[in-house]
Amino acid sequence: MNTLIIFSLVVGIGSTLVLDLWGMLLFKLKGTTPTDWGSVGRWLLGLRQGAWVAIQQDTRPPSAVEKISGWTFHYLVGVAYAVILVIGWGMPFIQAPTLLPIILVGIVLSSIAGLMLFMPAMGAGFCGRKIPNRGAAIIMMIIAHTVFALGQYSFTLLYANA
Repeated sequence: MNTLIIFSLVVGIGSTLVLDLWGMLLFKLKGTTPTDWGSVGRWLLGLRQGAWVAIQQDTRPPSAVEKISGWTFHYLVGVAYAVILVIGWGMPFIQAPTLLPIILVGIVLSSIAGLMLFMPAMGAGFCGRKIPNRGAAIIMMIIAHTVFALGQYSFTLLYANA
């Protein structure tokens, strides 16, 4: 059990950090707006009141609690994807990681979740149908999740060879 927990924390936090560094690089080079995890935190906290979709008209800056909630959620999702790798491919995956599970979880599953769960929850509609540059946004999301998967693979290899 300790192996699963440590693996999931190392791979989940590490790969999410790689994704965030990618986002910072895009912001510096292209001015691409990174995900506002404070708004995600606001949505999460709104779930307690039954608000399943983020209210787009809320222009208040996110509070410290909303920011902490959003960032914590972001990293917990990364850890959850690492757990899914082990649930799906068993404990031997930890010692001998392969690329296919990383592609399926890190790119495919995370992109589907983003399109069908995260975007609608944040008010962008199913598969981002409410956003103006939907095609470009979807491509950028798939690229970001590919970077996340590269982080997953790198950290699984580092863990396996430690």
